[in-house]
Amino acid sequence: MKIENEINTYADNTTRSTIVQETIEQNTENNQGTIKNNNEEVISEGRDNMNNQSEKIRINLIVNNKTFSATLNNNQTVRELISNFPMTLNMTDLHSNEKYNYLSNSLTTNASTLNRINAGDIKLFGNSCLVVFYESFSNSYSYTDLGRVDNVNDFVGELGSGNVTIRFELAN
Repeated sequence: MKIENEINTYADNTTRSTIVQETIEQNTENNQGTIKNNNEEVISEGRDNMNNQSEKIRINLIVNNKTFSATLNNNQTVRELISNFPMTLNMTDLHSNEKYNYLSNSLTTNASTLNRINAGDIKLFGNSCLVVFYESFSNSYSYTDLGRVDNVNDFVGELGSGNVTIRFELAN
């Protein structure tokens, strides 16, 4: 009887050990899967961001009840900007070549000095000044490039001189 109990105990312990081992292996696999999935998600997310950076973001700028399309780069700054959309800004005219507005929050920047600004460019000056240019000119300032208005001529014609109200929203 004692031997039978020991065999049963050994079998129970072996079964328990096997079950515990299987559980550990399963949990390890699950954890590795989770880690793997997390890594894949991070890698995938990184790839998506890289791929998405080549995919542009379409927005509308509404001036005097007229809608103009613009194409924005897909980068961190733009994603932060559009998280505030829709937004209506009173844009102040500066130097008869740009309209600007200081946003209430700072955005991530990736500024570089550009030799030339083109009419229709949408840029960020510093970390909170949204600028829409309506004249082309030589430049020595640093900006974070956001994108540009698609139909520049019509847009520039609508802006006129002086301050203007522009509504920014995602395109459908």
